[in-house]
This record gives sequence, structure tokens and C-alpha cells, in this order.
Amino acid sequence: MGLSRLTCQAPPLVQFPNFTLNSEALMSHSSLAQEYRSPATSAPLGFMAAFVTVAIWTTWIISTRFTVHAEHPVSAELLAFLRFSTAALLLSPYWWRLRPVPKGISRWALLGLLFAGIPYLASVLLGLTYAPALEAGPLLTGSLPLFVALLSALCLGERFTRLRLLGLALIALGVVAITGHGLFNMTSGAWRGHLMILLAALSWSIYTVAFRKTGLTGTAAASFIAFWSLILWVPFNWHAIVTELSTLPVTVLITQVLIQGVLAGIVALITYATAVSHLGASRTAAITAITPASATLAAILVLGEVPGLFALIGCGLLMVGVVLASGVLNRTA
Repeated sequence: MGLSRLTCQAPPLVQFPNFTLNSEALMSHSSLAQEYRSPATSAPLGFMAAFVTVAIWTTWIISTRFTVHAEHPVSAELLAFLRFSTAALLLSPYWWRLRPVPKGISRWALLGLLFAGIPYLASVLLGLTYAPALEAGPLLTGSLPLFVALLSALCLGERFTRLRLLGLALIALGVVAITGHGLFNMTSGAWRGHLMILLAALSWSIYTVAFRKTGLTGTAAASFIAFWSLILWVPFNWHAIVTELSTLPVTVLITQVLIQGVLAGIVALITYATAVSHLGASRTAAITAITPASATLAAILVLGEVPGLFALIGCGLLMVGVVLASGVLNRTA
């Protein structure tokens, strides 16, 4: 699969907490000690997890964009392999206990979890090949609330106040402002990157909603995604992976396993799922949409990218939309 050339990252030791059972629904349908979410929720924990996710996403976006155009890039085939294999290895106690196909959970919900694997990663890698980080970052996380809100309304029956709807509308305008120049300048190729980034956001949104339907913890879901993504990815890319691994510098390998495998492949999935558990899908997606500002700032400082007027306007609209869509003003009113 000829995606693009990129770079990946390596892990410290990961400790695995004890498996616990939730006494709520789904437990009675399974004879295994599967990991289910606790019914108790904590808003502070949810917000903390969401902001950690933002930090990891920002780091990952900038790092991946840099490695796409690095002097010695790593292929997307190997990049994805390092991400999935690292996560599958470190989370092996979970997927071994959970089994390849957990009992008592809808097959459609389990299928939805896999959208956070190959569909999401492949779309992001292609998107960052064509679009700069200061556009890809806002699009990836800025469009999340829109997709999640739509899917949550359709699949979970979630309803939104007028303020939150206004916030979602402003986010939509922000997305249009950022992508507009690509539509009017088809020769630049940026529109391809914008399209792939939007597909990545849709894939992650499907995962977000599916996760709430499964009843699994973030760690259990991450292990399921890593296991099946690795199984589905390796057979089609084995030759390219083996060939490139034999020539990859050790320092590059370690760096990419750390960022792609540990941070993006494990920690971000767990923290994001934790935020969804405690804050809800739409509010979590809205909070993590502050990544546009952090990604834009990082792209300017680290990559030397210069945002255009419409990109800045789009980020401003996204930031205001995020505040409204998060529902914070509804609680303080």
C-alpha cells in the first residue's frame, strides 16, 4: 500500500492495572473477566484526560508532518506497523484476557472500534502528505465535534442546547474557512490532504460513538484495536516492513515507537476514551478541538509554517465554537 514516507516512535515500561468487572449491563452476558467502565463519573478526571489527549495529538501531528518530509523518512507501511505492534505487545495482557472477539458486545460496535485503527491512521498519513500541519491540525480535531454530534444524535439519541448547536455551527464555519483556499486552488493538492483529514476525523468519530456502546474501558478498547489492526495490516505489507526494518537507524526506530506506538497508539486512546466515559462523546470532542490552536502554534514555532488570513480566522471560529459546543456556558448560566 503506497501511502507516503514517514517516521515512528518507542516505549517505556507500561504497568497494567488489575482487571475489574462492572456490575452493570453486559457483565451478565460474558463468562470472561472483561474490562467494563465504572458507573461513577468524574468531571475533573474527564477534563484532565481530554487535555492530555490534546497534548499528545499536537505532538503527534507536528512529528508526523515533520517526518513526512524528513531527509530520511520512514514509510507509512512501517510507521503503521510500529504503531500497531507496539500497542499490541504492551497491551497483550488485556487482549489475551479479553479474547479476540469479546462476548456480549454488539459486532457492529466492535467493528466501529476498528475505525480508530487502519482507517484513521491511513487517512491521517495521506492527509499530512498534502496538507500543512497548521491546516491538518485544525481540520482533524476541529471537525470532530461535528461528526461526533451527528453520530451521537443518530445512534445514541443525544440532544443539544441552542448554545451548543451555535458552537457546532461556528466550528463548521471554521472548517470551511480553513479548507476554502484548497477548493479554489485545485492545483496545489492541498484539497487532497483536507479530504483525507476529514475522513480521518469521521473515522475517529465512529470509534468515539462505538466505544460508548461497547461498555469497555479505554485500555481494553485500545488493546482490541491494536490487535486486530496489526492482524489486518501485516499480511498486505509484510515485505515492505521487513525490508525497511533492516536498514532503519536504531535511534529513529526508538523515537517512532515511542511517539507512534506508546503515546498515539496507547496513551491517547486510553485518555480519550476516559474523557468520553466521564464527559460524554460530544463534549469530549468539543474540548479536544482546542488542538487547532495548539497545533497551529506548534507548526509556526517548530516547523516554521506561516498561516494565512483565512487559516487564522478559521482557528478563531473553531476556538469560539469549541467553548459553546462544550456546554460550559450552559452550566454557568
